[in-house]
Amino acid sequence: MAVLTEGTDYEIVGVNRGDCTNEIVIKTINTVDAADTLTVDLTKYGIKADGLLGVIGFKHTTDNSVMAQEQPTTAVSSGTLTMTVPAGTDNDARFYCVKGFTETAGAATL
Repeated sequence: MAVLTEGTDYEIVGVNRGDCTNEIVIKTINTVDAADTLTVDLTKYGIKADGLLGVIGFKHTTDNSVMAQEQPTTAVSSGTLTMTVPAGTDNDARFYCVKGFTETAGAATL
């Protein structure tokens, strides 16, 4: 189990900003192992500290080729999202799509 470092082990490769939700796309290097963890400050990307909607994860089973869905374990504390790579395989690149409500999203009215 290792703690992954932004800029070394993973990078934010995209941020999609919307009126109500924002999405962050994260890419890891191809040496990430099961039980490794990474953290992301949601508020840095315009997602409310308590606004996480979901995370979808994928891994490369063959470098730059075959992709399979893989769900990380997640937890949020004070706007910091922690993701833990699930049991399975080691030495694979991973991608995560993180979606949450924006800081400016308000309650819907009918």
